[in-house]
Amino acid sequence: MKDDSRMPQKDAPPLARSRALETAFRMLGRRDHTRRELTLKLHRKGFGRQVVDSAILRCRELGYLDDEKTARIMADRLAGKGYGPLRIRQALKQKGLDETLVEKAMAAGNTEKDQVHAARKVLQKKASRLNRESDPWKRRQIAYRFLSGRGFPSSIIKQAIDDT
Repeated sequence: MKDDSRMPQKDAPPLARSRALETAFRMLGRRDHTRRELTLKLHRKGFGRQVVDSAILRCRELGYLDDEKTARIMADRLAGKGYGPLRIRQALKQKGLDETLVEKAMAAGNTEKDQVHAARKVLQKKASRLNRESDPWKRRQIAYRFLSGRGFPSSIIKQAIDDT
């Protein structure tokens, strides 16, 4: 992905630059966005490339747009919702974050022990459904499919299921 830190051209009308910057501030005030997300949203609002580049640059200068911080926040939020590392990694990439930022966000507090603990915690919430199944093999299959769908790797799933 190319770096948009270059200086925007000055021939964009000041009113359009001001409106784009106000729109960007409103969007960033609601939630953190990645540079790619904000760029796409501003383009959809009808702002031209020069105006969008100017707004993105100013937001970055002010510290309102920080992909590294946004990646950490999104990873923590998704982990808190019970998603596994595979699903979190996929979601971060869909937001337009590059591989190095995704890996940095994933490395923070994401040991194998933490992942197993998170998988067990998610399974505990599903315990009533699992306990309705009398066949242990089917119960294991249900748990495996559930955790797999949440984005946990098979090695973590196996440990979480074996320990419960």
